[in-house]
Amino acid sequence: MPLYEYICQSCGHPFEVLVRDGESPACEACGGTELEKQWSVPATHMAGRASSLPMSETPRGGPCGRGGCGMPECGP
Repeated sequence: MPLYEYICQSCGHPFEVLVRDGESPACEACGGTELEKQWSVPATHMAGRASSLPMSETPRGGPCGRGGCGMPECGP
């Protein structure tokens, strides 16, 4: 069951949801079904050894505390 990030096109609410086979998610704030799937950065952690996987720093800042998520209110 993959975890996807969406933004509701009706109310602008960002949220994450586990999606099972055949399910169509709905906004947890307004119940809207017009959703835009967002790009996610996979989390990786390699303790004590080098990795060939690209690493990114944890985004900080913005009103949501995440920053860099692409939402206009969070900034670049």
